[in-house]
Amino acid sequence: MKKIFLILLSAIALVGCTIEEKVFSNSDPSTYYQTVPQCMTGLNGCYIPLRSIYANADYFEVCEAAADLIYYKSTSWYDACANYTQAQPRFGSTIWNQCYLGVMRCNAMYAALERAPLTDEEKAPMFAECVILRAFYYYILTINFGNVPYYFEEVTDANNERISQLPRMSATELRTQLMEQLDEWLLQKQALPKIKTYDPANEYRIGMMVGCVIGGKLAMWNNRFDLAIKFFKPIEDVYASHATTTNIETGQTEYHPEDALMAYSIKDVMFRNRYTAESIFEIPSYAKDYGFKLTQGLATRCMPSRKTNTSEGGADDDALVEDESIDMSIRSDIYDGISIPELGDNARVTAQYKPTKYMYYYTSYTDYQGNPVAKGLMPYNSSDKRRSVYDATKIGTEGIHEVEGGGGWLAWCYKGRRVNPVDNKVDMTEEPGMHLFDKLKNVVTGEPHLGDKFWCPGMVYTQDSNNLKIFRFAHVVLDLAEANMRVGNWNAAFAYLNASKKRAGFEILSGGHADEKLFMQELQEESARELFGEFTRRHNLVRWGIWHDQIAKHATYDVFRQNVLAGPCREYYPIPDVQVVLSNYNLDNKEYDKYGL
Repeated sequence: MKKIFLILLSAIALVGCTIEEKVFSNSDPSTYYQTVPQCMTGLNGCYIPLRSIYANADYFEVCEAAADLIYYKSTSWYDACANYTQAQPRFGSTIWNQCYLGVMRCNAMYAALERAPLTDEEKAPMFAECVILRAFYYYILTINFGNVPYYFEEVTDANNERISQLPRMSATELRTQLMEQLDEWLLQKQALPKIKTYDPANEYRIGMMVGCVIGGKLAMWNNRFDLAIKFFKPIEDVYASHATTTNIETGQTEYHPEDALMAYSIKDVMFRNRYTAESIFEIPSYAKDYGFKLTQGLATRCMPSRKTNTSEGGADDDALVEDESIDMSIRSDIYDGISIPELGDNARVTAQYKPTKYMYYYTSYTDYQGNPVAKGLMPYNSSDKRRSVYDATKIGTEGIHEVEGGGGWLAWCYKGRRVNPVDNKVDMTEEPGMHLFDKLKNVVTGEPHLGDKFWCPGMVYTQDSNNLKIFRFAHVVLDLAEANMRVGNWNAAFAYLNASKKRAGFEILSGGHADEKLFMQELQEESARELFGEFTRRHNLVRWGIWHDQIAKHATYDVFRQNVLAGPCREYYPIPDVQVVLSNYNLDNKEYDKYGL
């Protein structure tokens, strides 16, 4: 019973909803799902594998570190340096197992709903939720593995062997079928309310908005940009209602895509800010109804290194401490040379992600002529509110300067007290000021830390209690920019692209030309700026067909670049070889075979 209870808590933590009736039974599934509350408990179980994927910090490594914006310099971080093979699929094995566990549960739940003695009105929203979750798992599978086996039936003794021996099947056809199912339940039957995911009326469950995001992204991968626009339309209606005005002269309503994001603060994108107005889907860190905390470990890889006071007048870098049993009482709140009390003195910061030069220099943080600013100290675009919370150009001249609306993507410096070099202690007599981190002192080419967008204030050990931002409206807006360009709606394409720039205070584009190559280059760089660290970069590069080239040009870690050049097939994971054997070799990794991997 205890095990079942913990599983149910995990499901509640993922969706953030309240389950009014909790029923535990040893009944057979074919006879158990008789009431709406019973069916809802089954649906809750369909959520759990999602958390197992996203709340594992290694999936952030897959999505972001194995791309062109951040890196980690270690051969032991196998996914970050693309060191995976058929025999050693690394996190690919977790993705495969958890996604197919999710698919199996969704299929079983769909069948249970078909058998349940409920009215069509009672079943419809649960069917829709089940279809969305199943599409979500298959979406994750296709973007990580390409062609994969698929099925939509409940696994039974009669079909188990056949299903287990399915070969690779067309990802394009799978996505087409998923879009048809989503279209039926969401756009035609409208089985779920057209409201924001985190509207209280939605009980924080996966709803119509998440389903439309998945439908739109499936369409983008299939190059069905007209369908993507169709799926994204309900999201626009809800999340961009503020961008619609009435023309006083004509009385007609006018939609202004360039204003689509203006109602949302960039600061709300910080992972510590939960369920913000722009969010479409987040992975939460706790179940508030029970006080049961379920945490993940991303912030420990993103915060500046912290000092541990080990002896009188001495300090060690916490990032280098390997003994995980070290006494927490000897901790300090000094992070790379700056005392930052808000981060606390109990956090354990381990291996750190660092931004690539492409991210902080070429993509976002130069002036418009491509020249580094701030006297060569720290190149960045000074007009972009996303870059950091504190402006490094003001050090030593005007004191503390907080960027208005700054989102904290990167951190060159921070407001706090410095360590006195005489006694190696924080001088509490001085007022907090803005200081460069130690690793950036007098270093023209120094790499910034990832910013406080990813930090977790008051973190204890490695227990990151932030929510993870998976989908927000900006993701949809940038996809709409590309989709409209692909179908020839150039004015709309520029308007959507400028929506992201306008909110950030970045220079907007005037439009007036129809050069697909230039537009895509700008879109790809704007996506890097806007969606930095939000589980999108690697898969966007793969869909655009530029993952290999971007790594070859911009990878900071040579081992990563060499692995990619030696095996371009690594843009997708190999199917774990144990699964190939279990399928009686109906599954294959022919692309990996070509490179001897």
